[in-house]
Amino acid sequence: MKNSNKWMKSLVVTTALSFGLMSGGTFAQAAGMDKEKGEDVKAEQAVHSQKTHDKEAHVKPQAPEQSKAEENQQNAEKQREEAKGQAEEKANEKADSIKPEVKPNVEKKADQPEKAENRRVNSQASEHASETAVQHANTNSAILSPAPTEGSDEQTEEPGEESEVVTDSNESDEAEYTYGSDSASTANPEGQDFYIGKLGYGSKVQFDTTTGGGIYFSSDRAEEATYLYGYWFLSGMQTAPDGISPIEWGENQAALALETYEAMKSVYGTKVKPVIFIDVEPAYTGMNSYDYANNQLIYSAFIDYLLKNGEGITPGTYSSPWSWEVSMGEYSPSTPGAYWVAYYPMDMPTDLTTDNLEWIAFPGTDEQAQIWQYYGGQDDYNVSWMLP
Repeated sequence: MKNSNKWMKSLVVTTALSFGLMSGGTFAQAAGMDKEKGEDVKAEQAVHSQKTHDKEAHVKPQAPEQSKAEENQQNAEKQREEAKGQAEEKANEKADSIKPEVKPNVEKKADQPEKAENRRVNSQASEHASETAVQHANTNSAILSPAPTEGSDEQTEEPGEESEVVTDSNESDEAEYTYGSDSASTANPEGQDFYIGKLGYGSKVQFDTTTGGGIYFSSDRAEEATYLYGYWFLSGMQTAPDGISPIEWGENQAALALETYEAMKSVYGTKVKPVIFIDVEPAYTGMNSYDYANNQLIYSAFIDYLLKNGEGITPGTYSSPWSWEVSMGEYSPSTPGAYWVAYYPMDMPTDLTTDNLEWIAFPGTDEQAQIWQYYGGQDDYNVSWMLP
């Protein structure tokens, strides 16, 4: 019976130990029935617990993945916070960069009234406005009127109004075109504003004070004209007295031309303009063809004499491109502001303004002639855009 009880007791203890091991040792440790074997149970429990942990770590990887997801979430949130901070920083920087630009715009707007005033001044002083328009402008015109002060009821001129002033100036310039004839021609059908008569040539005077005319000087044209001129047909060395130099020959002709001019003025009075035109063209009584050296000396001596002794009389020059080349070569004339050019188109031109390409610059110059002889032969017709 003792042996039976002992066996039963052993069986109960063994069963209890087995149950404790199966349940993770909790019961055995809590029971504390066998102190000698308690340390062994704890050691075995520790080993079993480590194995169980390793098994769970192997079987259930969710915990590490969950931790990694949380870490990724934290990193994402951190990145979002950093991105948000960077965006705010950029926004602040952009706002700061915009602020300095606002001030110049405000200053520029404040400068606008002054610039508008400058534009008005420049417009009134436009290079397109002629000096004639300024000189003859009414004191209340857009050219001379002062700019309105701030707060004034006076309105600023519109661009169209200023252009009207220029247009008026151009119309005034067109009104200055004058028409006339020369020599023994009939009256110019365009008008008889001026007349240019021949005074003589070489040592020969052809103006007659008793009749007020001559062979190539029409007294009728001179009476009709508002303005009157005289010209001298310049002669070359082929008609010069023996032993005279080209310079002396030029001076002698100038002295005779000046004397005849005074005689013409004594007849026609104040309508005579203080200009003597020098007619330069090849002819038996004119310049000797291709005798450039002598012709140039004669011409320049004639001009010098008039400038020294003419007392306000201006020397002018008449010629055509061909006549000048044959008589003077590449020599440049010396009478700026008083050029009278002969250049004939095939037909009588209908456009008698300086826009006509046949109204050319005087030979040897870049100056458009003041008077254009546009028709020759028996009727020498002329037009001027500015009488000298």
